[in-house]
Amino acid sequence: MKAFLAATLLVLTGPAFARDMVVVGFGGGFQDAARTHLFKPWAQATGTALRDETYNGEVAKIYAMTKARDVSWDVVMVEAPELARGCEDGVFAKLDPARVDPAKFIPGGTTACGAGAVGWGVALFWDKARHAEGPGDYAGLFDLKRFPGKRSLRNGPKMTLEIALMADGVAVGDVYKVLATKAGQDRAFAKLDTIKPEVIWWKSGAQPLQLIGSGEAAYAVGYVGRTAKAASEGAAYPLMWGTMLYSFDYWAVVAGSPYAAQGVSLIASMTDAKPLLALGQDWAVSPANREAAGDAGLRAKNPAMVAAHAEEGLSIDTGFWAEHGDELEARFATWAAR
Repeated sequence: MKAFLAATLLVLTGPAFARDMVVVGFGGGFQDAARTHLFKPWAQATGTALRDETYNGEVAKIYAMTKARDVSWDVVMVEAPELARGCEDGVFAKLDPARVDPAKFIPGGTTACGAGAVGWGVALFWDKARHAEGPGDYAGLFDLKRFPGKRSLRNGPKMTLEIALMADGVAVGDVYKVLATKAGQDRAFAKLDTIKPEVIWWKSGAQPLQLIGSGEAAYAVGYVGRTAKAASEGAAYPLMWGTMLYSFDYWAVVAGSPYAAQGVSLIASMTDAKPLLALGQDWAVSPANREAAGDAGLRAKNPAMVAAHAEEGLSIDTGFWAEHGDELEARFATWAAR
């Protein structure tokens, strides 16, 4: 009987302790700060062996894990459209609102499967030390005669197609209405054709800063938090807030994780105001937590908060990308390979 109970206990608890718990983010300075203020305090308080890894948002890997029932990531930071699709497909676990209180978030800060981590945005910038003048909007970014030199854009359709349409004269409020049509998609790709030979495509958030810093690219669209951080450290990088595209990233638990319960606990902790306010002392964070987002001290310290400039930019349409993302990813990959 004792042997049976021991074997049963091993079956029930073995998988949870076969490896450390893993939290996955997009890397860079934010994750360095999150490790200090979000990950380690929770791990120490709960006695959980926790480590963090990075990825570039490739949710196909998460789909493969869940399909094979061999889940090696437990909590992941995921963009809104991928979260919506993954939640519908059962790749991410539903969050219990009794454990992650929706009331503590700003509007749009929580979904059935995700709790808002931070707001983020991308915007146009350049190095004024190399180029005293630069494009103030996307029409200028696509004007190779007026502003010669390499450009750097995200290697993917999301944000890139919106930028192309705005460069072609589509009003901010009409971008997704146009992009939802075949003619609008053709128009966006045709506009990208006009600068394609001059584009350096980036895959990680650190690359735009590296390309601008080295002079390899003259102008770039990069994450505003990273750009603002570089500017605060002395770089002459102006941010064109009128070009910002923004959204939220969310924390989600991978379905089938042996650390599912601990994952929800970690998410509840990471989205509380106190650790986010501490995080904001080291990184220009734009939290989805209502209390932290409204904190006067945090806003004063981080003037580049996405929430403070949202009215100037374009909110990335989660529903649009959840519906059209796969087909446009495939078309973009084919277009980029030509």
